[in-house]
Amino acid sequence: MADLTLYDHRASICSQMARLALVEKGLPHTRRSVDIMETNEQFEPWYVALNPKAVVPTLKIGADEIVTDTKRIVRRIDEFEGPDLSGDETAQDWLDRIMSLHYGVLLYRKRLDPDGTAPQVVARGNLLRELATERPDLKDLIAARLDGNARFQKILKDPALMAPFVDEANDLLAQMSGALADQAFLAGPRYSVADCFATAALARFTIHGFAEEWAGRPLEGYYARMKARPSFVAAEVVDTGTEADL
Repeated sequence: MADLTLYDHRASICSQMARLALVEKGLPHTRRSVDIMETNEQFEPWYVALNPKAVVPTLKIGADEIVTDTKRIVRRIDEFEGPDLSGDETAQDWLDRIMSLHYGVLLYRKRLDPDGTAPQVVARGNLLRELATERPDLKDLIAARLDGNARFQKILKDPALMAPFVDEANDLLAQMSGALADQAFLAGPRYSVADCFATAALARFTIHGFAEEWAGRPLEGYYARMKARPSFVAAEVVDTGTEADL
């Protein structure tokens, strides 16, 4: 089998999804940590050459195959020999819906200054502006990030703009709980890529203070079962901490 290298960050939700897939599939792999917090290593030329969007994770297979985008990564992982993680016909929809949530809004909505400012988000924008002067070769990429940062700050300052994102998260939790009312896993009778995504998402929801939303519902027992799987520890799933850890 070709050597597998996952370029990731420990607390990145997408990295956790990919790590769960690798562990559940039973695939030997090497991890290469990319510091996306302190040193902004994702913008280094060597990493941008691997992943032009400068995000984690990235999966390298053998000497030449590079896979980016978390949904593509877990699907590619499932093509290797090992337990079938494909799930039923609902699996792709779960992946799409879990990935579509605005986790930044969910994280910062209760961590704002009185004027609606998130100092960490403002600091991130300032850092990007500094980086833009240092890395003119990444002009378009950094400009897109700055635009996203400005839109994010605008959303955080307006409760009415935040509300739909919170509602979407609660709706998804309700849908997941409903699907789990009469089955052990999210997309069929066996563990699948949908459970990789759901486990990492629920871990992040726990940090964001949503655990009360599933207390006493099927989702509570489901998350307990996912945490009890050896893969939860082996994949270093993170469900405690603060924004500094994320």
